[in-house]
Amino acid sequence: MLRPVLVSPPTETPVSTAECKVHAVVDYDDDDALIGGLIDAAVAKLDGHRGILGRCIVNQTWRQDLPRFQREILLPVPDISAVAIKYSDSEGAEQAVPEANVRFYPAPLGTLVTVSAAFASPALESGNRAPVSVEYTAGFGDAAAVPGALKVAIHQLVARLYEDRAGEKEDLSPSILGLIGPYRWTKL
Repeated sequence: MLRPVLVSPPTETPVSTAECKVHAVVDYDDDDALIGGLIDAAVAKLDGHRGILGRCIVNQTWRQDLPRFQREILLPVPDISAVAIKYSDSEGAEQAVPEANVRFYPAPLGTLVTVSAAFASPALESGNRAPVSVEYTAGFGDAAAVPGALKVAIHQLVARLYEDRAGEKEDLSPSILGLIGPYRWTKL
């Protein structure tokens, strides 16, 4: 299986600059751009397949390319709200598995996607290294749906980064680790 590819990033951050300024007790606007960048850095550290959480925070769309058609596909993240499967047929034309034939369920190691036996296995484009792709939306939802503990962890991380711009201290304090702990998605 190839690495997942980000198709559409989140349209908003889990926390706002104004919220982080309140948490960090910053009452002027001169550092708004800096704090916005620190929010991006903090979220990047936690978010997505390669982030510390191992899961998506705010809804975003990913694509998993596959070398062959499969009836069962295990996606490496939880909190999936939509799945679409496409493939390149024997002529190289893009086709889609009908939505009615695709189901997805939470599984111990991520999300299990199944394709109904009612859908005949398609002939795939030869020579195509990854003729099948699974596009999925993952995350808690919009920013309002993100658990409060994760928002507080991001606030704390932004405040730590703001106070220690030289990067001399460890940015993940025991407090932050405690807040994110219940939401970390670890693969066994």
